[in-house]
Amino acid sequence: MSLSRRAALGGLVASTAVLAGCGQVTQAGPTEPVSDIATGEVMLGMVSEVPVGSGTKFAVNENLTVLVTQPTASIFKAFSATCTHAGCIVNGVEDGEIACGCHGARFDVESGMAIAGPAKTALGKIPVEIRGEEIWVIL
Repeated sequence: MSLSRRAALGGLVASTAVLAGCGQVTQAGPTEPVSDIATGEVMLGMVSEVPVGSGTKFAVNENLTVLVTQPTASIFKAFSATCTHAGCIVNGVEDGEIACGCHGARFDVESGMAIAGPAKTALGKIPVEIRGEEIWVIL
């Protein structure tokens, strides 16, 4: 039996969300990844870093990059930036869709659902909270 990359990420997100109350609070930024995060709340950056209709990638550690989108004003979504097709990190938002430059997969900016192949499964959703002007995720 083999475990797909999506199933593994889904299990990781689900299990770490349960442990979030016991985790540490850490800050990550687009240029300064945090290398020792296992679980907890992570402050990624500021809402001003994610333009309306676009998205911004935040490196949490060497294994996790989070893509935060703002499809419409004041609505933020967060996803694993790892493409479900071949494991590449997506480019970001292009022409209103999350785009992977490796093989051309496209994903919906609000749901993370695959909308153009070769990816067939959605990007992993990550719980996101806006606290004042700060973007926080729960891992």
